[in-house]
Amino acid sequence: MYDNNRVRKSLTACLILLTFAAAGSGKELDLNTMFREGIPLSPSANVVYGYANTMLEHGRDTYGTQKTGLFLSALDRKTLGPLKTRPRAPAGIREGDRPAAPRQPLVGANLHLDQNLLRLLYFLKGLSGEDRYPQGADDALKWFLKNAQSPSTGLLPWGEHLCWNVMTDQLASGHREPVHEFARPWLLWEKCFELAPEASKRFALGLWNSQIADHKTGAFNRHANFNNSSPVSGMDFARHAGFYIRTWAQAYAHTKDNIFLKAIDVLLTRYEKKRHPKTGLIELKSGSPIAHSALSLSLAIDCDGAARKVPEPLRNRLINFAAQEDEIFCSLPHDLKDKKGFAMELGLATGKSDGSYSTLWDAKYSAYTTAAVAMMCVSRYENTGSVGYRDLIITAADAYMESLPGDDSDAWPMTFGHAISTELAAFRVTAREKYHKRAFKLGEIAIEKFFGDSPLPRASLKSDHYESTTGADTLVLALAELHLSTLHITAVRAPVNTIDR
Repeated sequence: MYDNNRVRKSLTACLILLTFAAAGSGKELDLNTMFREGIPLSPSANVVYGYANTMLEHGRDTYGTQKTGLFLSALDRKTLGPLKTRPRAPAGIREGDRPAAPRQPLVGANLHLDQNLLRLLYFLKGLSGEDRYPQGADDALKWFLKNAQSPSTGLLPWGEHLCWNVMTDQLASGHREPVHEFARPWLLWEKCFELAPEASKRFALGLWNSQIADHKTGAFNRHANFNNSSPVSGMDFARHAGFYIRTWAQAYAHTKDNIFLKAIDVLLTRYEKKRHPKTGLIELKSGSPIAHSALSLSLAIDCDGAARKVPEPLRNRLINFAAQEDEIFCSLPHDLKDKKGFAMELGLATGKSDGSYSTLWDAKYSAYTTAAVAMMCVSRYENTGSVGYRDLIITAADAYMESLPGDDSDAWPMTFGHAISTELAAFRVTAREKYHKRAFKLGEIAIEKFFGDSPLPRASLKSDHYESTTGADTLVLALAELHLSTLHITAVRAPVNTIDR
């Protein structure tokens, strides 16, 4: 999770190190100047700042009766203004998941899909010294939390199917009914509780009361009605359980309300029981004979993160649950050398792959690219030091060493961002220059293919508009990481690029 104080301390340490390094020549180094100018062959910094500045200056909500300051999740890359039509969706994107109501122009704001943009803005404060970056993020978050929340459920109009229509100043849904569903974990709860503590607590309670159907068994559905508290069960996928557990852990850390410990205990108990007695695999959803490796790994990541915020004995149970998943995931029949992919779906009772593997470049709904799963491995490696995860990161980086999307592929900026960050992770754990060179090359290609002559990246290789659904902010975060690595700055790091899961 982003911690402004921690980044500030890291930046101070970095400046001290750089000052010592320059002492012999009598020069005092300026990290801000280094990041902006870098070395002549690195255009990443200009792209990062260009994107952030454009979103601050042109991408915010100044429309309708309420000037919310929210960031539009889709824009015209030429005019830098709102889209007046609804362009064709990038490959792999469902129309119901786009930032607008069905058949309407894409004029929605969805902070869940712009989370890496917010994280980038907070990060740039430390590099630029300019308050406008974090202020823009604060303004958007504060307005959203205090004004867009459902008065009946406490849920927020964001995530997989909801957004805020900046023209009409009301919720917009990609479904007939407004359906709340997390699109990815939310790692900005520290900032949310700082800016709007009551609204943040109400949301966490809303997850418990409106998302969880049975408070004894933890049965739930990833979908919940935004307006009415009428939870049902059925689609209880592991990754969503992790999102809830992490939210409740943050809520407990800020409120000390034991209801959140109870919620975590109930849901954790549910998934402890869901493990198959022979293989240890977790069923895809209740009653399914299939397990899904990435969904279970995502749950483990959030259990580990939540453990840092709660007391014993819950802390130890969460840590042990994640450790068991680490052992299982690293032993699965992944095939990164020949098939270039991680094993995805497996027989619950056999542990054998059903033949489904992650793909290198073809991202789509309900599927994972190899780079996306590799970044999940990066998350666990950096928290555990597991040799198994280290080896998977390296092999995944090798899979992208000579690979690029084919002419028929409509690749997303998110996938390029993950591939760049995977190569950089492999470079950190091996110190082999080839991984850094590959990350740099992928960065050059991504800048050329996605940005062209616009400060905003296109939504996919075959799209001409900007749309955050496909991870534009993830690519830019990777470019920030790439630039720091190119300058050999290790005392301060860009926010970890591991939330797209």
